[in-house]
Amino acid sequence: MKGKVLRTAVTVAAIAGLVVAVALAGGGATPPAHAAGPSGQGSQPRTIAPAGFGHFGGDIRHIPHGNIVRSEARPEPRAPSDVLPGAVTKDGALQTAPATSAPVNESSFVGLDHTGWGAGWPPDPNGDVGPSNYVETVNTSIGIYSKTGTREAAITFDDLFPQGSTGTPCDDSNQGDPVALYDPFGDRWIVSDFAWTNFSTGPFYQCMAVSKTSDPVAGGWYFYAWKTESGASLPDYPKLGVWPDGIYMSANVFASTGSEAFQNVQVWAFNRQQMEAGNPAAQGVTFGVPSRVGGVSVFSLLPSNARQVTGAPPAGSPNYFASIYGSYAIRTWKFHVDWANTANSTFTGPTNTSISTFNVGPSDVPELGGNTLDTLTYRLMMQNQYTNLNGRESLWLTHTIGNGGGVAQVRWYELPVTGGAIGSVRQQSTWAPDSLNRFMPSLAVDKKGDMAIGYSVSDASMYPALRVSGRLAGDPLNQLTQGEQTIVQGAGFQCCTFSDGSTNNRWGDYSAMTIDPSDGCTFWYTGEYYDAHPTTLAADNWLTRIGSFQLPGCSSSTQAAPTVSGFSPTSGAVGSSVTVTGTGFTGATSVKFNGTSASYTVNSDTQVTATVPTGATSGPISVTNAGGTGTSTASFTVSTVAAAPTISSFSPTSGTAGTQVTVTGTGFTGATSVKFNGTAASFTVNSATQVIATVPTGATTGPITVTTPAGTGTSSASFTVSTATAAPAITSISPTSGPVGTLVTINGSGFTGATSVRFGGSVAAVFTVVSDTRITTTVPTGASSGGITVTTPGGSATSGRFRVSKH
Repeated sequence: MKGKVLRTAVTVAAIAGLVVAVALAGGGATPPAHAAGPSGQGSQPRTIAPAGFGHFGGDIRHIPHGNIVRSEARPEPRAPSDVLPGAVTKDGALQTAPATSAPVNESSFVGLDHTGWGAGWPPDPNGDVGPSNYVETVNTSIGIYSKTGTREAAITFDDLFPQGSTGTPCDDSNQGDPVALYDPFGDRWIVSDFAWTNFSTGPFYQCMAVSKTSDPVAGGWYFYAWKTESGASLPDYPKLGVWPDGIYMSANVFASTGSEAFQNVQVWAFNRQQMEAGNPAAQGVTFGVPSRVGGVSVFSLLPSNARQVTGAPPAGSPNYFASIYGSYAIRTWKFHVDWANTANSTFTGPTNTSISTFNVGPSDVPELGGNTLDTLTYRLMMQNQYTNLNGRESLWLTHTIGNGGGVAQVRWYELPVTGGAIGSVRQQSTWAPDSLNRFMPSLAVDKKGDMAIGYSVSDASMYPALRVSGRLAGDPLNQLTQGEQTIVQGAGFQCCTFSDGSTNNRWGDYSAMTIDPSDGCTFWYTGEYYDAHPTTLAADNWLTRIGSFQLPGCSSSTQAAPTVSGFSPTSGAVGSSVTVTGTGFTGATSVKFNGTSASYTVNSDTQVTATVPTGATSGPISVTNAGGTGTSTASFTVSTVAAAPTISSFSPTSGTAGTQVTVTGTGFTGATSVKFNGTAASFTVNSATQVIATVPTGATTGPITVTTPAGTGTSSASFTVSTATAAPAITSISPTSGPVGTLVTINGSGFTGATSVRFGGSVAAVFTVVSDTRITTTVPTGASSGGITVTTPGGSATSGRFRVSKH
């Protein structure tokens, strides 16, 4: 984090327990995947809630801009000491043949830079594309652009978050590692980074801003501050992914004191729909992952990231977390979250899928005229892209490796996960058309199944550039067929040293390739470059570029506009689920109720399930895909009164006053009371389907009821109110003295279920509970004078002094 990067290096000695793959010529099929043993399940799920919440309803262009907090090197990602087995090895997936065709419609524009918006090195350039905007994040600012390159707004995290006043370091101590995500399921934006005020002691927070509408400039924002660690443990290098049921995140946890050693990976799921609805009590679930499984460090997991235009995952699908570290294998975990009962959430794995052998890349690569640049070999780089095309579900992954001789190269994979079954690698390739260094990659897939990959290119003979290549869905497997194109050729270099004397070689930390939800064809890529020849650190101004392009044969005209033939039910309140039927729903980019965007799930080409959104009014329902928009002829009626709530279950089914009970059902939004057999209880509404209530004092056994403005729902089963066991009491003992073996009668109350009788420190080996008010026992060997203590499940009571005599 604050020290030097711990570099990985190939070693001759093999490490026991690592999964070794067979080198495969041409990157062909690999051995089957297999589950690791023992399981990677390291802990039980822990439910978390926001440590702070706020919201802002205005236009961010009207927020006053404060000074950017400058530093030098940003907290840097480190790694455990695991290395790959064996010496320099043959790359079984190497592709050296140059590609032939080329991307089309390529254009680019300048993004945020260090002078105007940067807080140090590296920039951590990241971004995503929505229907109308491109949102870019760098350390520690946010830029919002039209798709033609007009910057519509720019703001720092420390200027944006105070508008919500979360009362946490997210308001004014944002530290970087930013991520920008477009959520195609809810038509919303998420920007996130981490924050703290004391690096040595913590606590540490993940700060998330969630747009209230599809407009990231003037539509308003909700702010969530999640306390990810309470003590001196930094969740570093956080990575996020969008999924229909949540926003998933991982981080590498390091000690923030001493040697700052790696501890373990932590993973989280955040309730996407609750956050996008502005619920201040939005749910979160987290797991701690073992630091090692099968003798290999568990490190740098990436959550999967789904796009509507490339196929949503089937309902109930887990989010897939992937890692390549310490072995020739893709290691995959499954995170299933249960928002109705978070205790049922699971994080299982890993499944190990063998891959072709490779060499760890160089830690640094040269550039013309400047410092060497770090590569972050060989961790997976964002995003872990999920696709569901023609029924084949896949994860697409990429990272930097080496040629065994000091040249950085780009490796990529397609891993099948159809139906939740993790298969053998379908295809993989190392892209090395020449001897230049290629590193810091990111990839994405379009609606046809074409893949594009972007990366930095550098060498001692050239200034760093951003380039892209790719492949078409119908091309031979394991091949990039698209001729390498340059998004921007830098005209300068990175220079100088930091104030502590260390070399400024920090580069990227990541880049970002994403697919346009409007047409499903246009790729967008952002990364870092230079255009100057600085001689001082103050003049060292990194730049970012935002480029877009398509691969041949993909266009919006290849998909017909959808049609909407019907929907059921024909009316309902906000939060109701509506099934829309028609055609052309595959790759749908939005569902709207009379113009108001709704969250939705594409079940098939002919069916979409949507949720009536807040603010919706009566009118037609429309569905949009890359080919256009289809609108219903009939109107959906938005009712003002929701259906009465229903209660399907509660847990636990019994307890004393003060017990927390999770009530599950429907229609709980806006609940005004929860009662236990008629006695009012305090409660929290977590969602439309879950309420947490506390058994009130005075409650009796009977049904639970939840009341909303629409009516009252009553449970069919009864909750049993148990009575807490009272502590025992001793009123007298007889006799009050005697030698070992003397029979003693203890009088009092609450003796039922007594578990022990002690004379001072000596336990009576035998005692008889005659009744709730009487116990008989004998003075045990070794007893000393003092009180007699009776212990029951309700507590303990001690008598007056019993004197142990010698005779």
